[in-house]
Amino acid sequence: MGTTPSVDLHVHSTFSDGRLRPDELAERAVHHNVTVLAITDHDTMSGSGEKEAACRSHGIECVQGVELSCELDGREAHILSLFANPDSPYVERVDALSSSRFSRMEAMLDRLGTMGIHVNMADLPVAADGVYGRPHLARALMEKGVVKSVNEAFARYLYDSGPVHIAKTRLTAGEGIDLAKRLGGVAVLAHPGVSGLLGDLESFIRLGLDGVEVYHPKHGGETIAKLLRFCREHSLLVSGGSDFHSPGDGPEIGAARVPGDIVEPLRRLAAGR
Repeated sequence: MGTTPSVDLHVHSTFSDGRLRPDELAERAVHHNVTVLAITDHDTMSGSGEKEAACRSHGIECVQGVELSCELDGREAHILSLFANPDSPYVERVDALSSSRFSRMEAMLDRLGTMGIHVNMADLPVAADGVYGRPHLARALMEKGVVKSVNEAFARYLYDSGPVHIAKTRLTAGEGIDLAKRLGGVAVLAHPGVSGLLGDLESFIRLGLDGVEVYHPKHGGETIAKLLRFCREHSLLVSGGSDFHSPGDGPEIGAARVPGDIVEPLRRLAAGR
């Protein structure tokens, strides 16, 4: 358990490709001394009430949000909408992204079938609201004994441009930033040091970006210092999160060690929308 209270503004639940339900996430956040939690599932705001109730029952603040799949010049980029309004009429645009993920999964299953590997939608781990991603298919392939690990599933079948992979529907970076704001949230570029977008930050500023996910477990001290300096120089807000998906697989909740004082500026900007 952590000793210094912190926040985590980027985790995933079973409403997309996370392995824990909102109540399990909230319980785990408390264990790691996280006092403010944003459950930012991929391309869906489903379960907002459940997420709010789970956090409230564990005495922590719930920040509503979503992680939008975007691209900049053909390269993948993720835009977070933090402090988003789940009752916004623009949630319909997010729902369209959710629907496209279901259709994409059906197409990937068809490709597997042509290879003699038969997996049905019913074989996939449950994804709330049907927001399926490649990790769901990887786990189904493990259950059927086709592969021995998620890593093997990606290495053999699911890697980018692999025999089964089909690119998901993405917004342009400009569309993602606009949607993040229209949802009433703050548009934040997720983990640029992981996505290879450190050299493109000014392009995102020109598109109207509000802030940058500076604190991330895979951002080293030099990267964090560089991003903090960049945010100061360009009047961008600072955010941070673990990008937690599953226990024992990747960074833990709270691992980004995000300072609590970053929350209020984000909250104020969203309140103005």
